[in-house]
Amino acid sequence: MRNIQNDPRLKNVIMLRPHRQLTLFLVGLVGLVVASFLIELFMYLIARSIAPTDYDYEMFIDSSLSSMIVNGSAYVILGVVFIVLLKNESEEFFKSFKTWKPYVAALVGFGSIILFNLAYSIFIACLGINMTDNGNEASLTNIVNDFPLASLVIFAFIGPACEELTYRVGLFSLTRRVNRVLAYIATIIVFTLIHFDFTSTTMVNELLNIPAYAFGAFVLTYLYERYGFASSLSAHITNNLFSILLTIFGKIK
Repeated sequence: MRNIQNDPRLKNVIMLRPHRQLTLFLVGLVGLVVASFLIELFMYLIARSIAPTDYDYEMFIDSSLSSMIVNGSAYVILGVVFIVLLKNESEEFFKSFKTWKPYVAALVGFGSIILFNLAYSIFIACLGINMTDNGNEASLTNIVNDFPLASLVIFAFIGPACEELTYRVGLFSLTRRVNRVLAYIATIIVFTLIHFDFTSTTMVNELLNIPAYAFGAFVLTYLYERYGFASSLSAHITNNLFSILLTIFGKIK
């Protein structure tokens, strides 16, 4: 890997040792899958012992309660693992929170994501295409409707923190050592794909949602590189918080 110590564009990037960056990425990517699988397996064993019929079992597995347990528990576990892994680097992470610029940049970044999504939705509508939420968003909406307070904590704060550590501090910082363009491409692609539902029966709709996720990934990555961890995390939290609050208040109306 090339020497990047004197690159002025990296002054706000958290440059841990390469093996630590790789660990963050793998723990976030693989760890979330493994944790979800183990939780689902545990629920399967419990549910099969108490569900009187296969129908009751399938109803539970497909419910928002099941999704909340799996996703919520997985993110909490992952968050705890990250805290343990990074306990000795906490000062490095918190230094970008001490100035006002990252927060202003985060608001601008959030605004750009909202404007892009609005413009893209109008463009798709003008083409006569009916685009709805993809599988990831639809599942999250169901969870938020049934568990609003828990969703605020997990999906507006814990989830974004885990994803920023995984894909910005981990993946982007690691691949940035090789090439800046490669780092952006890799981070945008991976971040977009983790929000893609490969089991969806409406694959066209999943594909139509890709530009929104890709643009969001680009904005968050740029904020991280230019203004630091505080900026990308704040923008990510603001974006998720905005979406969740819209869902909650939309239900109240």
